[in-house]
Amino acid sequence: MIIRLPGAASLQHGETRVFDVPSRYGGLQGFAIRFGAGTFAYLNQCRHWSVPLDIGDEDFYHEAIDRIRCKNHGAIYHPETGVCEAGPCVHARLDSFPVILQGGDLWVTVPDPAT
Repeated sequence: MIIRLPGAASLQHGETRVFDVPSRYGGLQGFAIRFGAGTFAYLNQCRHWSVPLDIGDEDFYHEAIDRIRCKNHGAIYHPETGVCEAGPCVHARLDSFPVILQGGDLWVTVPDPAT
């Protein structure tokens, strides 16, 4: 399944955009983040414990450390790779989604909810 995020190509470094991820287990959420010259998309779920990284405020990026931060447990993830660099889940990796920038939009491929 492909999800279109209109205008997401204009995100600036550290800015994020949240999107719904359909699931047969109920609605999940993902987020896209601009980091340097790239844009990346991840499932909004800490690898230490299955809770949202942002505690619901749609703010994932911690500017002082230039990383994604889990507000529940303090885990620190690299925005380009999704790898946990510090915290209770070191070396674990956020679930990522392929992205394509086309025009001003970002297209995110997520698993089909039937699978």
